[in-house]
Amino acid sequence: MSTTAPLPPSEPARRRRGLFWPLVLIGIGLLALLANYGWVTGLSIVALLALWPVLLILLGIDIAFARRWPVETLVVEVAIIGLALLLAATQPNALSLTAFNIGGSGGCGDPRSSISIDRGSYEAVALRIDGGAARYHVTGGAAGAVDATATYDELCSSVRSSGGTRGDLRLTQGGTRFTGTNEIDVRLANDLPTSLTVNAGAGEFDIDLHDVKISDVRLSVGASSTTLTLPHPSGETAIRVDGGASSLVVVIPADVEARVTVSGGLVSASSSNPRATKSGNVIETAGYAAAKDRVTVTVNGGASSVSVR
Repeated sequence: MSTTAPLPPSEPARRRRGLFWPLVLIGIGLLALLANYGWVTGLSIVALLALWPVLLILLGIDIAFARRWPVETLVVEVAIIGLALLLAATQPNALSLTAFNIGGSGGCGDPRSSISIDRGSYEAVALRIDGGAARYHVTGGAAGAVDATATYDELCSSVRSSGGTRGDLRLTQGGTRFTGTNEIDVRLANDLPTSLTVNAGAGEFDIDLHDVKISDVRLSVGASSTTLTLPHPSGETAIRVDGGASSLVVVIPADVEARVTVSGGLVSASSSNPRATKSGNVIETAGYAAAKDRVTVTVNGGASSVSVR
């Protein structure tokens, strides 16, 4: 009795299954190459990461149709990848990472869109901000110790005091939102000495501390785009930035002496500030060495870029 061996998979189908991820990587690589040569501007890691829903669409199409119509499916996938990368290149500001959390985070049980923390008898505060997947704007001008508003109900706060003179404040982003970009404005008291800590994942952060009485700053950011305007210091003010795949712009106002030191991973540093000189990975204003009131910035990151303005 003879048996017939099953036919092996057709050659086009077998080759087709290995093209999905190579196509994605090739597309991203080409876009990054064009950005490096200046043919594409405004490209950010946040914009690329914001395309994560496209991967779900591509995977669904690949699973459903690739075996039956390999060539047609390949054409559709190439077209979708091309359109997605074109969107990232031409409309980066329209793309943002969406919050994908359920039930809040960090004990945020009653999220709100507006929060105000009174200054009471505080002589100094330590503020910790935990968040991400949003556009944050941090400035001075608070009526109390901290005022914050958001597009969506995602803000929670907690307050602890030490002896009544120092407040330990925490602002947490939580909520149950699946889509949409939250715009979160955080205002600090201008005249209240503040130790600021920001722990954030992917997002966009515009932190202007020039008019705030800052004692020290610690930023721990992931795949984010961050612009940091340095404070007018009183004595030695230390700022430390730890980041992963992030882009950091440090703005040194005309009345601030500062030094920015970058290290770690594939960090690149550049400066367009006319008062600052660059030596290796150290960027320093002319009057920093002799200044009593100055800001020292240490940046330690993975695949990061640091620009001083």
